[in-house]
Amino acid sequence: MPSASSPRKLAAQRFEVMTALPVDRARGVRRVLWLTLGLNLAVALAKIAYGAYAGSLAIRADGFHSLTDSSNNVVGLVGVALASRPADSDHPYGHEKIEAMAAGLVGLSLLALAVDVGRGAWSRMFGEAQPTLLSPVAFVVLLGTLAVNLAVARYEAREAVRLKSSMLESDAEHTRSDALVTLGVLASVIGVLLGAAWLDWVAALGVSGFIAWAGVGVLKRNLGYLADSARLDPALIEAAALRVPAVAGAHKIRTRGTPGAIHVDLHIQIAPHLDVVQAHQVTHWVIEAIQHDLGEVKDVVVHTEPAAPGQPHTPLPEGWKPAPGD
Repeated sequence: MPSASSPRKLAAQRFEVMTALPVDRARGVRRVLWLTLGLNLAVALAKIAYGAYAGSLAIRADGFHSLTDSSNNVVGLVGVALASRPADSDHPYGHEKIEAMAAGLVGLSLLALAVDVGRGAWSRMFGEAQPTLLSPVAFVVLLGTLAVNLAVARYEAREAVRLKSSMLESDAEHTRSDALVTLGVLASVIGVLLGAAWLDWVAALGVSGFIAWAGVGVLKRNLGYLADSARLDPALIEAAALRVPAVAGAHKIRTRGTPGAIHVDLHIQIAPHLDVVQAHQVTHWVIEAIQHDLGEVKDVVVHTEPAAPGQPHTPLPEGWKPAPGD
């Protein structure tokens, strides 16, 4: 049961978290992006250099696929820097959607690359490209870069969850697709070394299709953020609100936003005998309960209504009155 002092204490703690988290989160995301930028560049250059030397369309295409990881890291660094700026008069809800916009560019770059790789595969299919010359060194290059890609994808995915970053989530998916594409290229290398050179352009076509699929997935997810798709199950928000004393019901629940910066608005019904000051305090308890239960919620807007006569609710503590300043 809430006491007169606990709501103020919770509010102070929540203010500290809400003011510190965006800075810490942005710094953490940038640190991940800088680290993965260096690793992605090393992977891309290794594949491109060997692919050009050996005349392997599949390995070269895989290298340029990896290169987009690096360009996406740069886009992410810029996007996160802009998204971490505080709210202002022109952007009263903050700038978090800029990160989703930057993540959406990852999807567009994947689609553009899919077209380029598809064209290359078409040329190789009809003998317009240079013949493939491969050696066992290809296995060293591909297996080494595959190991790096898998490590980077796992690291980014873990940090995306911890930092609640749509940019890291999208980039991890991009890097994961790069690793799976490399497995396909390895299969083509085996085929070429065994005398089935046609597997090279077949693998390139597979690379093109997989890149396009990943690009559509990234775009769909981030366009959902930008289009204010629902972000949380209304039942979770209703449950949090109903735990608060004097709250009899919650409805018209809506959510929107990006990972780590979700906005909630809802209507609550409270005991009709409460005065304005008590109703105001109960409303703030509801806000605090939602933010406590659902850590990704940045802001809550509550419309308070009187409950219908006889509508059940948990009573307030006997004799409770808001303390001055509540």
